[in-house]
Amino acid sequence: MIDRSKVWTGSLNELALADHPKRTAGFYDTTLRDGEQAVGVVFDPEQKLEIAKLVDGLGVGRIEAGFPRVSEDDKEAIRAIAQAGLNAEIWGFARAMIPDVEAVAELDLKYCVIEAPISDQKLSALGVSREKVLERIRNAVKFGTENGIHVAYFGVDSTRADLDFFETVYKTALEAGAKELAIVDTLAIACPEAVTYLVKRVKSWAGDVPVHFHGHNDFGLGTACAVAAINAGAEWIHGTIDGIGERAGNANIPEIALALELLYGIDTGIDLTRVRVASERLREIAGYELEPWKAVVGQNLFIRETGAVAAQFHLPHAIEPYSSELLDTSRGIRLGKKSGAASITIRANDLGLEVAEEKVPVLLEEVKKLAIAKRGLISDDEFAEIVERNA
Repeated sequence: MIDRSKVWTGSLNELALADHPKRTAGFYDTTLRDGEQAVGVVFDPEQKLEIAKLVDGLGVGRIEAGFPRVSEDDKEAIRAIAQAGLNAEIWGFARAMIPDVEAVAELDLKYCVIEAPISDQKLSALGVSREKVLERIRNAVKFGTENGIHVAYFGVDSTRADLDFFETVYKTALEAGAKELAIVDTLAIACPEAVTYLVKRVKSWAGDVPVHFHGHNDFGLGTACAVAAINAGAEWIHGTIDGIGERAGNANIPEIALALELLYGIDTGIDLTRVRVASERLREIAGYELEPWKAVVGQNLFIRETGAVAAQFHLPHAIEPYSSELLDTSRGIRLGKKSGAASITIRANDLGLEVAEEKVPVLLEEVKKLAIAKRGLISDDEFAEIVERNA
């Protein structure tokens, strides 16, 4: 449960959301499948199990363990994850093809997403008619349910599909036994308002059937669209840790959870104090880096260089929207071109260096001069040398 005394967002959001219905949000993590589609990323079975445990530790409700027909490695990983005793539901992934669903059933998975493309652009590219894809969906979903699998139908590129055909497809999946429906913005072409429209449209005829939203980030709107989906009535958000994925990546689970919890007051079940550790480990395994100003997990999120801000550093609510404690991380001052007198004093205290007040202007001048010369920050050793030289 979030300690609201550590959230400093003011009252504007509460006023704006006063008439909004109370929502809940669950997360479906697809780091192990869609995340692995990021260029150059290949997880081995042991790494997939480790990642699944990290994701489970965050409190994610559902983990997509993988697509078994991809490789023997994937089958091995899925089997290990399914037998690991995790708290999350373990889901498989299959195309609307009987052999794919058989592979899921052979691993004794109880939950599976079954996907098939439904936009005319995708169907044309694959040389598949609308009638044929409906037949495939009907047969695959029916086969899955007859084999005791709880199926969620996943319409690839559904945000570009003809809306009447979209409805026909999803109703066909329900009639064949699907228990849940996933709206899929494969190319991230839907703006948040369009996501709202489509989720509400589906909820109007799907009734109590749980609705998922699977989004990407090609227009930088992955988090906004996921939030819009929840506010429109979707129950499950698909995403990955750090938004890892192909092209511009997937919807970012930590970012979405932070926004829903702190800005909307929606419980997500995510332990925000663990997300930075999970992110760091995933980066080590996958071999990628993030910009230091990245929301939630960026290394400089609570680090300040600017002097005007440093002067208020003792009042975190004045310079930050929420406490670093919510992410179980620390705050700090770094010295550089933009430092001020307060920066010198704070950093000296942090390092246990004695600095007389009258020496601060001289030290500041030297810090700025060196930072400009090296085009970067001043290291602690460099600062200590400056202090010693001016003692």
